[in-house]
Amino acid sequence: MNTDVATQIDYWDRVAGEKSFSHPLRLDWLKRGIDLSTRHSTIVDYGCGYGRTLKELWRNGYHNIVGIDFSAGMLMRSRSELPRVPLVRSDGRTLPLRADSVAVVLLFAVLTCIPESDEQQRLIAGVSRVLQPGGLLYISDLLMNEDERNRARYKEHVHKYGCYGVFELPEGVVVRHHRKQWIEELTGAFETLSFEPFVVTTMNGNTSAAFQYLGRKRQNLE
Repeated sequence: MNTDVATQIDYWDRVAGEKSFSHPLRLDWLKRGIDLSTRHSTIVDYGCGYGRTLKELWRNGYHNIVGIDFSAGMLMRSRSELPRVPLVRSDGRTLPLRADSVAVVLLFAVLTCIPESDEQQRLIAGVSRVLQPGGLLYISDLLMNEDERNRARYKEHVHKYGCYGVFELPEGVVVRHHRKQWIEELTGAFETLSFEPFVVTTMNGNTSAAFQYLGRKRQNLE
């Protein structure tokens, strides 16, 4: 499977002003997972989009935050609403941060935009690199659905992309729904703190099975 990053970026630039996202941010997960003394440690929202989650963090006193996205259109929208938050444009494949430099990385509806398994693995390895030992990885994303509509589009595209759960949206972007077993494999290097399924409204107004995952980077044992 080989999806074109430039095509993905073009899509998100085109829809930057019209899409909205609804994955909930569990602030209690952050409070449970990190000491209150780390309230001023850096939290990175990778794939921050138009800044919805950054705005919620800021409102709740988390001001040492950074947003990263590959879409200039999304970052422009975010910058207009969050002028005091540092925003970084990435290449869509790497995290432009120093090793062991951040306390928390958020990946909200990011994996669904990265259909390839090897690229998802590359991203999670990059997250592990930039997280401090004991730092948190917080994922919110989409699970596989069992309704007729979704099964039909999984089957329609499985031969083209070589992965059941990857499909094309009519407006010109490739996305992925995930098996729980794949998420467990993908995050296997982390200590799992929570995994909770839920139902979310997608950017196109449909409902989908979803999950939230909280994991901790293991402490170095050397």
